[in-house]
Amino acid sequence: MRRDDISSTLAMNELVEELRDSGRTVFHMGFGEAPFPAHPRLVKSLRHYSTQKRYLPVAGLPDLRSAIAEHYARLAGINTGDFDVMVGPGSKALLFALQMCIPGDLLLPVPSWVSYAPQAALLDQNVIPVALELAETGLSIDAETLRRAISKARADGMAPAKMILNYPSNPTGLTASDAALASIAEVCRSEKIILIADEIYGRLAYDHRYRSAASHLPESTVITTGLSKHLSVGGWRLGIALIPKAATGLFNDMCRVASETWSCVSTPIQYAAIDAYLEHPDVEDFVRQTTDIHACVNQYVAEKLRALGAKCHMPQGGFYTWPDFTKLLGHVCATSDELAHRLLDEHGVATLAGTAFGERPDKLRLRLSGCDYDGGTALELWPELGKSADEFVARAAPNVAAALGEIEDFVSQQ
Repeated sequence: MRRDDISSTLAMNELVEELRDSGRTVFHMGFGEAPFPAHPRLVKSLRHYSTQKRYLPVAGLPDLRSAIAEHYARLAGINTGDFDVMVGPGSKALLFALQMCIPGDLLLPVPSWVSYAPQAALLDQNVIPVALELAETGLSIDAETLRRAISKARADGMAPAKMILNYPSNPTGLTASDAALASIAEVCRSEKIILIADEIYGRLAYDHRYRSAASHLPESTVITTGLSKHLSVGGWRLGIALIPKAATGLFNDMCRVASETWSCVSTPIQYAAIDAYLEHPDVEDFVRQTTDIHACVNQYVAEKLRALGAKCHMPQGGFYTWPDFTKLLGHVCATSDELAHRLLDEHGVATLAGTAFGERPDKLRLRLSGCDYDGGTALELWPELGKSADEFVARAAPNVAAALGEIEDFVSQQ
């Protein structure tokens, strides 16, 4: 398999590792992996349950599913009795299974995460792009734009049946307001579209407010999320889906797919994950503090890019910025891919081109991830330096600061 046959984010991460192993200095802004150490409570729990080895029920450990249901009832404003919980090997597998189990074509807001469209393609389903509106206030989809996309797709012989909406968003770093979610939910309700709400970054909203489309459309919103982003345990591969019981048969179909593919998620991981959902004060404090650090680092990135003259909305959650260099560098780079290649080749800065997220090639968008630092050091320095972004990033995230310095050098040389 060629590197360009696999997900662009994973391919970039592998490339950076190869370059670093060969001795080259690379500043890694091309892959979003939360850098903090696993919480000691979760590590202790995993160690305690490490001898558990039996197969668990396909949908997940009952005690874990119950804890998840109660947690999201409080967080997302939903009734536990309205949803079934499924535990999967990361939210990506659950998203693929959902696309498989919901027949029809995919409405996809653009820009979007790199794997949604390829998953649909693997299932021979059509992808129907819908333009996202991006502003300082957040992301939204114009209701009439969405209705027109649905009507046109149907007129063209397609069968739009589902839409995936991610907020806070990868790649933009923006989230959706309650009003935006309510507007989208109303269109989905009237047009009989199942909304897959990818809320994997939901707990990383910088204002510490969890927003969920399920509170506006509980009968046909599936929530997907997991532990990887807000608890920095991506390699644990534990994702969850909350599936509305009103979507008759969907939960059973998902269990059928799971039973024929992953069987169940790692047993020790499931037992250990219970503590992630019981809202222990120390775990909740960790989530709040690390979210504040993500906000500091990634808003620092946005400020520096703005100072260079790039168009860049201030991120509201997660760990990404989505700058537009078209006016600044359009005279020297024809495409975002060319810009990304030059930054890596000439300055050792790994980024991802906007084309990976569905953006037009001539729009010089890059997705930058502000995660290339040691999270343990950042946590130690945060109480002392957290009030000064410049000082904090310089001390706690020197690779991020250096990457921005290299980007500034590239811009100044053009």
